[in-house]
Amino acid sequence: MKNTNLNPKPILFLFLLFLFSTSCVEEYWPEIEINSEQLLVVDGKITNFPGPYTIKLSTSSSSLYSPVAHPLSNASVVIMDNQGYSEELTEVEQGTYKTQAGGLQGIVGNSYKIRIKLANNKVYESEFEEMLDPVAVENLSVEESIRYTEDDSKTDQEGYQFYVSSQEGESAKTYLYWEIEETYEYHANYKISFYYDGHFYDKTMNNPYGLTLMQNRDSLYYCWMTQKIHERFTYSTEFLSAPKVNHLPLHFIPFSDTRLEHKYSISVTQYSISNEAYIFYDKLKKQNENSEELFTTQPFQIKGNIENINNPNEAVLGYFMVASGSISPRLITKAPPRIQYYRQTCEAYTNFNTIMAVINQTPAENLPLFFVMVSVPAENEDEAPEEAMAYVYRECVDCETKGGTVKKPEYWDW
Repeated sequence: MKNTNLNPKPILFLFLLFLFSTSCVEEYWPEIEINSEQLLVVDGKITNFPGPYTIKLSTSSSSLYSPVAHPLSNASVVIMDNQGYSEELTEVEQGTYKTQAGGLQGIVGNSYKIRIKLANNKVYESEFEEMLDPVAVENLSVEESIRYTEDDSKTDQEGYQFYVSSQEGESAKTYLYWEIEETYEYHANYKISFYYDGHFYDKTMNNPYGLTLMQNRDSLYYCWMTQKIHERFTYSTEFLSAPKVNHLPLHFIPFSDTRLEHKYSISVTQYSISNEAYIFYDKLKKQNENSEELFTTQPFQIKGNIENINNPNEAVLGYFMVASGSISPRLITKAPPRIQYYRQTCEAYTNFNTIMAVINQTPAENLPLFFVMVSVPAENEDEAPEEAMAYVYRECVDCETKGGTVKKPEYWDW
């Protein structure tokens, strides 16, 4: 593509940064001169669900090719309603501010705004925005699907397409916004057979090192990971015959993704939002879709609902959302039986001297060490493989090292 008549603005980089942080689509980063001025980025919302509510403040990065937001500390952040109630948020970690548990909670029909005062005494506010009536999720479903690619160098993806349907809204112009939470089950590479906690016990044929027998071999084998999906989805019923969404495609996950290997679950939170919020996120979506044609459709500033009260012309990126939500029933699935997954092997050390060296050289603070039973070829090729004790790294036997938890969700049996 040819670059013609490109007139970048200082806020262009911050805008691209915001897109990068809210989408799983790979971005194209052009060679553009960026002004080093740092601008405020605000991300957060208040809903009809109990708090705490989270507001994140950051400033734009000065590096285009390392799009990292810089958390902004030492600010005063206040959420207030049109009834005279307000709550100042507490900074719980750098750049992250939260309301108190049991504190402010959004009420449908009330209006809310945010007020931010920085350490440099600059003050920013949003306009009051009404919390509208929620629209319930009617159905969440999944179907096998193929995602076709227009890029000849890439392969079409077979996977699961998730769909959402809503109940009918009260207003013809209903604006909806979806957030998705996923949970998936995954396993460690091995089950623990023995462990060393600093003490030796009687040696046996099956326990030549005098290690402690693991009573529950499954204790660190099964894990569940729960996290938000970074994709964001919006929809307007303005041009529909009825304010109702039917079978709208949302999240897609290919069968090649190992999250589908055992069980995979999603839950959708469907928010009713204002027209202004819808326009903001819809523009983000459209701009992101055009990112591969950056020089034919020049990026533009997307104005949110927050501004400097003393300088309305100052560019501020982000949106303080006021939304009422409805949570869908949780849907659990897994890859079809025809899909096979190949787990990456994990090195197992069976050599006696190697194992003793690990035991003798490991500091007490790094204990316990874990050991497994593995199959090794017999010396005689005609004989069956033998079973031997092996040392493996903790991440091979402790599934929590990959970020999940061994606590099984209550809803997981199905």
